[in-house]
Amino acid sequence: MSLRELADTINSLPYALSDQVLSYAKSLELSAPDIFKDAGIERTKELTDTLVFIAGLRKLFSIVNSNYWVIDNAGAILSKQNQYEVRVGRTDLSRGGTYHQALNALSKDLYEILSQHNLLQYVQNMPYSEIVRKIANGH
Repeated sequence: MSLRELADTINSLPYALSDQVLSYAKSLELSAPDIFKDAGIERTKELTDTLVFIAGLRKLFSIVNSNYWVIDNAGAILSKQNQYEVRVGRTDLSRGGTYHQALNALSKDLYEILSQHNLLQYVQNMPYSEIVRKIANGH
């Protein structure tokens, strides 16, 4: 797994989203020497590539989930005020609208895929130094 494989994995996503994910992964790659030092693990290309791939997935997971919950929570608040439809330009951002449903489906699919590949633990609140320790030990 590497930055190139991350790019290949997310190439079908909208540019703005894939760009955010790749930019984050690249910035983490620059921080890798410090992360490995904090973890007390000798840095190798293979471990660094895996860490960068996981960081990209983590960013994607974070973006998808945060966008879903912003729309869902805003929709819940607005519905208490009898406001059920939200539009920005031509985009329907209503709770239960097509954008909300698409984010929900993407979030569930991503969760399932990460779970199936035993990667979910790495994208949920685990410090990167701990991730390095786990992948170095074959987890």
